[in-house]
Amino acid sequence: MGILLSLKDGLTNALTGMGRTSDPRSANRYTYMPKTQQDIYAAYRGSGLMRKIVNVPAKDMVREGLEWKAEADQITLLEAEMARHNLLDKIRRAEQLRGLGGGAMLLGLPGDPRQPAPTTVGKGGLAYIHVLSRWQLQAGPEIQDYRDPNNGKPQFYRYSTAQGGMIEVHPSRVIAFRADPLPSMGLGHSWEDEWWGESTVEQVLDAVQNSDAAQTAFASLIHKARLMRLGIPKLGEILATQEGEALLAARIANINLAESLYNASIYDAGDGAEGAGERIDDVQYSFAGLKDVMNAYGEFVAAISDIPATRLLGRAPEGMNSSGESQQKDWNKMVRARQTIDLKPCLDDLFAYLIPSALGSMPEGVWYEFPPLDMPSEAERAKQFETEMKAVEVLDKIGVIPREAFAEGVQSLLVEQGYLPALESALAKIPEAERFGEEPEDDGTDPSSMQAEGGDPVLANGASVDDSRRMNDATPRPLYVHRKLLNSADLIAWAKAQGIATTIDGSDMHVTIAFSRQPIDWLKVEANDWNEEKDGTLVINPGGPRLVERLGKDGEALVLLFGSSRLAWRHEQIRNAGASWDWPEYQPHVTISYNAPDIDVEAIEPYRGVLRFGPEIFEPLDDDWKAKVKEA
Repeated sequence: MGILLSLKDGLTNALTGMGRTSDPRSANRYTYMPKTQQDIYAAYRGSGLMRKIVNVPAKDMVREGLEWKAEADQITLLEAEMARHNLLDKIRRAEQLRGLGGGAMLLGLPGDPRQPAPTTVGKGGLAYIHVLSRWQLQAGPEIQDYRDPNNGKPQFYRYSTAQGGMIEVHPSRVIAFRADPLPSMGLGHSWEDEWWGESTVEQVLDAVQNSDAAQTAFASLIHKARLMRLGIPKLGEILATQEGEALLAARIANINLAESLYNASIYDAGDGAEGAGERIDDVQYSFAGLKDVMNAYGEFVAAISDIPATRLLGRAPEGMNSSGESQQKDWNKMVRARQTIDLKPCLDDLFAYLIPSALGSMPEGVWYEFPPLDMPSEAERAKQFETEMKAVEVLDKIGVIPREAFAEGVQSLLVEQGYLPALESALAKIPEAERFGEEPEDDGTDPSSMQAEGGDPVLANGASVDDSRRMNDATPRPLYVHRKLLNSADLIAWAKAQGIATTIDGSDMHVTIAFSRQPIDWLKVEANDWNEEKDGTLVINPGGPRLVERLGKDGEALVLLFGSSRLAWRHEQIRNAGASWDWPEYQPHVTISYNAPDIDVEAIEPYRGVLRFGPEIFEPLDDDWKAKVKEA
């Protein structure tokens, strides 16, 4: 009978059980505790870090708004319909609820809410859009017929009213903003939990709790940064009598008083023979390394939430020559993925009714896209323009494109990229034959042949060349360019309704265009006729990206941010004339108040009405401008 040997490779340890049947790692188990509505709400309200994890993606997904592709008059109607429903804010709220476990938009469509929604509506047919959480909508049984196009969806929803009643709603009238999907593994999840998915709060809760606990533990150590220890001989005997307790209390009070007044501790040094009668020691704690520990917890939260630490923790980028640009690009890709995968299907269902509600029908060629999440810097935009114009120049020299088609293509490029904001409306006033290449008839006049008295050439405005040279050679000086807000009363009324107690005086409300400490020749700045109305005013139409934020060194300025390519281009035009700018980027805004420290900007609904600005005002810089601002 032969002998059977069992041979294997591997590290074993009889003491620890490593590599054996008693390996301690075999005791590791993952457990899951379902989170209730109250758990999720408490975590969201109780942790600032958790609140940011839920709110940041929701805000970033809509902060640049939506860009409609349609005729100009159609875009105006669509943006007005979006403003009527306050749509961007409702999308943001629905995305917040998605992160908390699920939300939905309840559409106000004609007909019985229990019946399927109509295939389309007429103008104004979308009466309302209500945002609800999953706990306000009870999903009915699952449709399990694989032949049904709605297989896997609820048969109906039940809406809980404030009066305690229940209203049944057909699912075609509800747009569900579902959380991250749960796998159907038959392990005890309810159908409703599987439909709504897993909240972001559940996914990051452990990491956030660890980070918050580390921060709280550090805060509890602050009061121990310096601890005084008193050693008193025969302390037990002294405390045995009331007189002793009184003497001890008086003694400690005297020590504290001496430290407060003289920065010195006075104690009983004994009789000189047996040493000190008392001993006073100062114990100091070292907090070295605690920052690294807290940062490690914060970085783990950033990893779990998939939000860069620079965005989530407000921390400067780390590493040599690190600008944080790569992290921001990665975050932009993540937001764009969420827009495409999660948000777009919801918007497609919504716009099937919003577009005809705005336009009266569903015309072809009307669509939307998400604008870039990061606007290029002035330098990047200028470089892009230069590159594109060089390509245009090369194509022009090759001559392979007919002149009319080439002109139309270049004009479309300029309009599409927004390089000249008023170009489209200006071109629309020109006959098509002239617009795409045919020259107007020549009247035979040579402007260069016009002479002033004395033989000097005359310019179009009647001035001589020498006069023009003198006028264009002004003394360089610092420059401040702004436009007064003409309808400041509307903005003040909105601010009061939002709970902002005091605002700056309406006469002081404005938008800054240039703030150049670098002296420049003002007359080198080109005229702005192409970028404003005939009376010199500038109108920012209702809607578009609007935010209320805090600016300034300490965030003391409460401002309304808004988008305006015309103001951005005017700012760049003045910069190209030599003006300086103290900040990394230019963002048009109107300051509302310098005295609103307790206002929660997250709770403010931005002003979305029209903004009317007066003509440009060129002034010297006033370094004491802030002292002159009045609030009421």
